[in-house]
Amino acid sequence: MTTVHQLVPTISPRDAVGNHTLALRKILRELGCESEIFSMFRHKDLMADTHYVDELPGDTDVVIYQFSIGSPVADRWAQHPALKVANYHNITPMSLVGKWDGLLAAEVQLGRDQMARYAKLCDHAICDSDFNRSELDALGYKSTETIPVLFDSLNTRSDRGTLAKLERDRRGTQVLFVGRIAPNKAHHDLVAAVRTLREVHNDDAHLHFVGTDGPPSYRSTLNGIINHAGMRDHVTFHGSVSQEQLVSHYMAADVFCCLSDHEGFCVPVIEAMNHDLPVIAFSCTAVGETVGSGGLLLAEKSPLLVASAIHRVSNDGALAQRLRQAGRQRAKNFESGITQEKFRRQISNLILESL
Repeated sequence: MTTVHQLVPTISPRDAVGNHTLALRKILRELGCESEIFSMFRHKDLMADTHYVDELPGDTDVVIYQFSIGSPVADRWAQHPALKVANYHNITPMSLVGKWDGLLAAEVQLGRDQMARYAKLCDHAICDSDFNRSELDALGYKSTETIPVLFDSLNTRSDRGTLAKLERDRRGTQVLFVGRIAPNKAHHDLVAAVRTLREVHNDDAHLHFVGTDGPPSYRSTLNGIINHAGMRDHVTFHGSVSQEQLVSHYMAADVFCCLSDHEGFCVPVIEAMNHDLPVIAFSCTAVGETVGSGGLLLAEKSPLLVASAIHRVSNDGALAQRLRQAGRQRAKNFESGITQEKFRRQISNLILESL
């Protein structure tokens, strides 16, 4: 039996890379491979289902490294004699995290260094987006391919209590963003845009953030911006939520708005499209590639421009409906069955190469 094991710095069930890793293991096992996950840090709910990195067997045929941050786990992968595959999810540039979190900055810098050092050692790299692939191509990786990240399409019921509360509290336009509260996600720009929407368009709009906290210094600064802008009663941080609660947020919102400065793919964009939520996004890094023709892409993100776009979408029923239809059509390109089949074909080829 062919052994194809995965290595990942941290494995968690409520994380895009973690969920991708678990989904890929399922595919590997369906292909008849012996496949386990080896990590340095494991979520308590996965302790019985994963292994510590030191337990990785030396006679493995293929080792896949889930690359999204710097870690000693990458060195274990690089030193292993097996066929080496990198699955690259992007690493946030130092310029966007350096001043906010010293530890994260060190991990990012290490990741960027490792990414460059291992170009010649990597036999094949699978990238979430062409944007990610272009980074590895520029570093001299000899074999690269783009296959989107594996993720759950959230075909689940909504949480009735959450949905009822969101509907009960509704007044003006409900703007939603889903993502870790981190500087590259540019939550501060969303606050400025919704404040402008309220003032210029006389819209009693509310901004909803769903996602875990990132660097404490950024969250503290963000809170200061919200207070200074008089937006304390108009911004809600919902934190990490269940899948059912997340579906409720997509159903209750009027617009999904992403103003991130750096994304390697941006799964929530597709989740929003799958739930008929019009998408407005700043076109940078991989965001424009992911949104494609499924949303309204902005070339710049001044508060006035973003506010005007949100106002137009929330007040023009025909435009909103066109965006919903376009989003649904775009999301079909990322359906789990399609992406799973791409991974099956690629992994099958890699297994043949390893024999």
